[in-house]
Amino acid sequence: MSDAYYPPPPPPPVYGQPPVPDKASGMAITALVLAILGFCCCGIFAAIPAMVCGFIENGRINRGASSPRGKWMAMVGIIVGIIATLLGCLQLIWIIFFGGLNVLQGMAH
Repeated sequence: MSDAYYPPPPPPPVYGQPPVPDKASGMAITALVLAILGFCCCGIFAAIPAMVCGFIENGRINRGASSPRGKWMAMVGIIVGIIATLLGCLQLIWIIFFGGLNVLQGMAH
């Protein structure tokens, strides 16, 4: 007889929750992109959805349903979305209450 070594068989597959992929989810990337767009050009029309996507993805990451690699993207989406929303509100207040429209019309003439 030979002294050949045979490795043990692989363990049986574990059924239940699928493994979490090791990359950022689409929701985290969407939150980041919308936040950047909201800050640069789209204002509150992109900033508010960025905050919503960021909060949803942050909750999914905390529950373990999504990869933790997207945590920073979700947080940046929330923070920049809040900043862009505040800036948009300040612009709206300036235009309505402080005569911003008059100033802009005077600059046009």
